[in-house]
Amino acid sequence: MPRDGSVDLKEGSALGVSIGTRMLVEPAGMGDRFKTEFIGMLRGQFIIVRIPRIPGLNDFLYVEKKVTVRYVHEGNVYGFESEVIWNQQAPFRLLFLRYPPTIEILNLRKCQRVDCYLPVKIGMDEGGQLTEYQGMILNLSCGGCQLVLDAKQGSMPAISVDKMISVEFRMFGTNKDVRLEGKAKNISVSKNRMYMGVMYSDLPTDVSDGILNYVSHVAEYLES
Repeated sequence: MPRDGSVDLKEGSALGVSIGTRMLVEPAGMGDRFKTEFIGMLRGQFIIVRIPRIPGLNDFLYVEKKVTVRYVHEGNVYGFESEVIWNQQAPFRLLFLRYPPTIEILNLRKCQRVDCYLPVKIGMDEGGQLTEYQGMILNLSCGGCQLVLDAKQGSMPAISVDKMISVEFRMFGTNKDVRLEGKAKNISVSKNRMYMGVMYSDLPTDVSDGILNYVSHVAEYLES
């Protein structure tokens, strides 16, 4: 996680997490990270996560092995350094990690933005009739996104700043299509393409969580 003004360094007691939270764990020297889920903890002493069945993973999960943990919870990315205190293989595959003395917290609700290329369907009211355009999402944050769309049959949509539009795309990593409402912002035209920003309105919780997870994971891979 970046150590800049958007990151708060807190005591370990500020750790926020709930059962089933997805986590990314990176053992030192492994050169990769694995996905797991949070099982439980004894605050101030240890944290428990599942051990996935990945060939060779146990070679990097011995006692006192240093690890880095990252996850998203309630709009924040949490990150901390820890070490393995026990690797349990039976009757359940569980990894016990030392409770961190300090944690880093990045507030994603400050709308960190990442680049992406996601197909999108854009709908808008034109003369009392809904017209749809195909386009791409060029970047994304928890508060809005930037779109680009091609002219439909050689003509550009009649749209002004603050006009309400709909944005429909496939939720990341799922087969679920979501449809959002928002206001058009920062509109510009270049040849046969239109670029615009969209500020979301009334973002549903499940969609917000999906965007937060996507943004945080992209940001982590770009920063690593």
